[in-house]
Amino acid sequence: MKQKELDEILDCLGDERRVFYYLKDRYCLDMINWYMENNKRQSLQVRELNKPPLQRFSTKPIVKNITKRCGNGMLTKDDVSLYWNEGTLAFTLTLDRWGEGDRDYDQTSRNQQNLVLQINFDNKHNQEYHRLLKPSDNYGPFEFRGHPIRRGYRKTLSWVRIDADLSTGEALIEEVQNDWLRDVNRDLEHVNKHLSKENTAKPGDVINGIHCEYGDIKEYAEVILKPYKTLWAELSLAAAIRFIRNELGISIIYYHTFDTGRKIKKIYDLPPKSMYTSLPKQFGFEVTNESPMFLQRDKQSKRYLQAIKTPQWYCINV
Repeated sequence: MKQKELDEILDCLGDERRVFYYLKDRYCLDMINWYMENNKRQSLQVRELNKPPLQRFSTKPIVKNITKRCGNGMLTKDDVSLYWNEGTLAFTLTLDRWGEGDRDYDQTSRNQQNLVLQINFDNKHNQEYHRLLKPSDNYGPFEFRGHPIRRGYRKTLSWVRIDADLSTGEALIEEVQNDWLRDVNRDLEHVNKHLSKENTAKPGDVINGIHCEYGDIKEYAEVILKPYKTLWAELSLAAAIRFIRNELGISIIYYHTFDTGRKIKKIYDLPPKSMYTSLPKQFGFEVTNESPMFLQRDKQSKRYLQAIKTPQWYCINV
């Protein structure tokens, strides 16, 4: 993003504390709700969910659970926007910036900075983390300060890097990423290997900064973090789309395809392919050969695009 626009966004929105609630497939309700808003409707006939563009969401259990209660065959905005389930997870969302304007190092599509949406664990998780692992300070063993994470007591589950241009009304999701869960799994494997050789070892002998027993880290990794492991990517993208639409006021959202993304951002270590294939498709993003206008207008980015044979993107209009 242009630094002036990014500064203005952070000045206006950066200090605001956002609470974000999520459960599996909650994004489907957002999509249905926004469809009603865009068409200036307060309700839909349930059978309309079986037609484009909503049919991809109608088969999800969360949607079926709501529609089966619609005795009159009508689904209202309140039905989808106020839905609550006891399995709902809570997070806090914070904003930051990423990059120094060096595309090669920053892995950005332009030689500009990105806006970062950080998805942070709630206090319930943090209390369990401190109770079980007893970290020695606020900088935990599953955090890497070379990435755009929140510092201090709040712990970042994941983050989404966003490029946007308010003049063209477009946003580009550059990256959906996670350190915490991956590092916990990796470190637990290291502890298991160490214990197989020396059964009196403590987890803290392998993982710097924690003071716990083996059963504690095993409970943390396999019980406390279990709800997040299969949902983190989905909930991160859902949070980003909601933020871009509702707070930035942008409805045209692009997302990198695997090949174009790694080429334009110069990524040499291949990222997980599912993050750039099945994840955007799940939300209804469609492939397009039309590049974001703000990249076409940027001289350097335009040159990068011309060097890529048939660049492709995912795009959705919410």
